[in-house]
Amino acid sequence: MPPRTALLVALVASVWLTLCDQLFHVRTDTLEYHWTPQVADQHVLVPATFFFAGLVIPATVGWFGPEPRYADDRDLAIGFGIVTLAYLVSGLLPESLAVAYALVLLAAWAYRVYTGPEWLPTVMASVSVAVGGVIVESVLSGLGQFDYAHPDVASVPWWLFPLYLHGALFAIDVRGRFAVAG
Repeated sequence: MPPRTALLVALVASVWLTLCDQLFHVRTDTLEYHWTPQVADQHVLVPATFFFAGLVIPATVGWFGPEPRYADDRDLAIGFGIVTLAYLVSGLLPESLAVAYALVLLAAWAYRVYTGPEWLPTVMASVSVAVGGVIVESVLSGLGQFDYAHPDVASVPWWLFPLYLHGALFAIDVRGRFAVAG
């Protein structure tokens, strides 16, 4: 992906994910930030964190992922919708359904990988992103930046890992769209 495109993708990811975090996790009390300064109960570095993620995740899927393939606007809209919906549901879900929700997300991801091209590099890219994302969130939580209301393992909920798996699939489409088209 050209550097200007990568920066634009990271900027869009920063705004989109900061809004998702605010609306779907902060306002639903799914997580609570402890570090200050804050705006609307969200630490001011959250957009920068998501900007960094918007750079790192597409780069990671580039290192491990499948060859860029053309993703049209429909593919991007579907991936965007799946990640946004998964983020929303994670904030509305009762704790008693966390494991079931994680399994549903995992099954949906497995289906998407199975029906897509190049399953092995897609699995490698997705798992790399998910492991990295969970580690980063676990470390930030351990440092006291935030806490999930119902952490299950390593200070994060069960559904976080498969949510990142879907984020990686979306990043693969974004990378493919801009690597091939631009």
